[in-house]
Amino acid sequence: MRKMFLTACLFAMALVSYAQDFTVKGKIEGIDKSVNITLSYGGKELTQVSGDGAFSFKENYIPVDAILKVTPHHPTLAMTDTAYWSWAMTQTHLVGVKDFFLEGDVSITGTVQEMTVQGINQEMYQAFHAKERALEKAQDSLRGMGRSNKGNDSEDDDTETEPVEREPSAAEKQLLKQVNELRLQFVAQHPDSYFSLNLASEQSSGDVATFNRMLGLLSERMRKTTRYAGLKKMSDGFAMRKVGNRAKGFTLKTAGGTPVSLSSYKGKYVLIDFWASWCGPCRAENPNVVRAYKQFKDKNFEVLSISVDADKVAWLKAVREDGLPWTQVIDLKGGHSTAMAYAVTGIPDNVLVDPKGTIIATNLRGKSLQAALSKFLK
Repeated sequence: MRKMFLTACLFAMALVSYAQDFTVKGKIEGIDKSVNITLSYGGKELTQVSGDGAFSFKENYIPVDAILKVTPHHPTLAMTDTAYWSWAMTQTHLVGVKDFFLEGDVSITGTVQEMTVQGINQEMYQAFHAKERALEKAQDSLRGMGRSNKGNDSEDDDTETEPVEREPSAAEKQLLKQVNELRLQFVAQHPDSYFSLNLASEQSSGDVATFNRMLGLLSERMRKTTRYAGLKKMSDGFAMRKVGNRAKGFTLKTAGGTPVSLSSYKGKYVLIDFWASWCGPCRAENPNVVRAYKQFKDKNFEVLSISVDADKVAWLKAVREDGLPWTQVIDLKGGHSTAMAYAVTGIPDNVLVDPKGTIIATNLRGKSLQAALSKFLK
């Protein structure tokens, strides 16, 4: 089942309270012609052209995972051009990448293929990532074997089907357990580290029990950050959005500024649908939701779509293009507070609520949405 992971986006509007000044500088050896040196972090990209491998970036941001990329510089082609990459692959000695944790002042040296990172606790971060990458590489290998063994049993079925996730093998589950234990152990050993806070944020899209344990281990200093507050809200959301619990109330606004409350749907079945214009799986699922709405709208059923878009124009354009006739609101309040309150870590996501305000199903897509509505709306 394809989803766009959303955790990083959910915190993008609520992180400035603990932003820090940082510098990333250094010199890459063996550079014999101009290269692009690009620093990527938090959805941002900064690029400098260097003739000798030297670079220096100075900005202000929260401690976060980052990547330094080296690529050959072309005088006329941009890195977004397809032709650029065809040309760049003829100069692979000038193509390199290094991931690290961006906190404080960082120095990167070495060659394009073997970069070395120095700075606050960088050895600790690099040692952790080496262990995590080894486990993830083993996971990828097992997933590849699983896909090969699955074969193409469904190729002859030309009926509409929804994406179905393959059940992980016992070996895959064991590796995932090891990854969770590795992350948990790091947080337990370094509770006052921003990297531990970052790991907890990443874990919110994984095993919930491990995520909650990580939050409980973080230091008092980390618990005072805006990011922790959002993660705690998400933790509460995981507990709330279980079948049988009462759906948490909220009020959001339409494009025209009209407030819409969940309580206004009391007495109806309502599908609370989280999505965004930029989310490919959401746009692919929208026709299915439209069909369900048309089929059941006369049986006391409504849809309330909550967009996590940052671009109002793109949001409304997608609503028109996809022909979504029900009420549309946008979740911009306090950095997507409603999405966090409903523990939305990826989209599309939804929650089905009955006329009494009780959650009766979650994460319904494709045929499962039709089946659930047929079951409850007889």
